[in-house]
Amino acid sequence: MGQRKSLNEKRLTKKQVQDLIKSEGRLHDEYTKVFKETYASGYVKQDLVYELPNDRILFVFDPNGTLLAGKGDIYPKDYFARSVKWNKRVKDDYANNRGNSVDHWRFYSKYQINLIDQADRLISELADKLQIDIKQLDKSYKSLDIVSIQIELYDIDKVLTDIYDNLVAYIGEVIRTKVNGQWKIGIDYGEYPYIDIGHNNVNVRYMPIHIVWENLQGLDSVDFRKSIRNEARQVGFERKFNS
Repeated sequence: MGQRKSLNEKRLTKKQVQDLIKSEGRLHDEYTKVFKETYASGYVKQDLVYELPNDRILFVFDPNGTLLAGKGDIYPKDYFARSVKWNKRVKDDYANNRGNSVDHWRFYSKYQINLIDQADRLISELADKLQIDIKQLDKSYKSLDIVSIQIELYDIDKVLTDIYDNLVAYIGEVIRTKVNGQWKIGIDYGEYPYIDIGHNNVNVRYMPIHIVWENLQGLDSVDFRKSIRNEARQVGFERKFNS
């Protein structure tokens, strides 16, 4: 189930789970199918998902499993729906060798490395798609918060297919402006765009692709401001993002 953000403080016992199911639970067939896994040994792991009143979901660990068999957690319905989509995307990415940010971006990218030359147009299109006044995309921290909020309102699957390059272009331009860097093309993982700050060390570069991927692939709310600062911390030039 990914990160545990259940409504219950302690994991429910088997008895508590069974009492809930008997009194108010209804099996959610669609979600239950998502959590079916068949191992090479032939064993079928089947966690169960039940709908509960008041927009809650009960997740039950495979009753035929070992350590957590039959135990469960209760989640807010909205959060659980998000986690199900995340689970599907992770499985699909794993099956198609999209396990890192560059491979993931390359699969969905329409412009590939040519997005560098299309940055201004892609940013304008981003404003239009997210219904943001283009004047608000001024490469400031506040603009990152605005984009983060609007992405939350946009379907993540559509983000991947419609505006992946647009986000990479804008996040890259925010970083480029802040560090007085320039776009460059990396070749160590196949061609991809990054922000260069004139350092010969391959690890000292800003990766807008990774920042976007991190936000689109996670279960937490989108927060581009936080992710840029995390990237700066890893690169070792965090001070440029503290003013």
